[in-house]
Amino acid sequence: MNREQFIEYVDHFNNKRYDAVTSYFAPDVTVEYSSHFAKPGTLGVTLHGRQKFIDWYKNLHRYVREVMELGDFLADDNLLLAELYTEFHCFKDTPPAVGLNLKKGDVSIMTNWVLYNLEGDKMKRIRIAFFRTHDPASAKF
Repeated sequence: MNREQFIEYVDHFNNKRYDAVTSYFAPDVTVEYSSHFAKPGTLGVTLHGRQKFIDWYKNLHRYVREVMELGDFLADDNLLLAELYTEFHCFKDTPPAVGLNLKKGDVSIMTNWVLYNLEGDKMKRIRIAFFRTHDPASAKF
């Protein structure tokens, strides 16, 4: 996958085209989130399979508008590394199960580094590592 193809993937995500997003995934994909996205003191969250990914994000997007922007990008035949700037605009208080503690009107901005292991041309394992938060006043979207 090259940068332009990855930007298409991000565009599908930003526009909630979940089936298009998961078409990039192997059927048995795993998506691993750092403990930053889980309840404090837990080990993080791992989703197994395309449908779990869709379910997770459909639920999250009931509370927030999420927009990602690609920063740095490195790729070879079986590995991708992407720097993703992500904004969350909360329009309904989030419950603990969504992994974000936001109240209506909150804006949360973060940069994450995401490592993608590829199998063939599909994403097999995705690991999301929290890097830093940004000032909500710097929101672009």
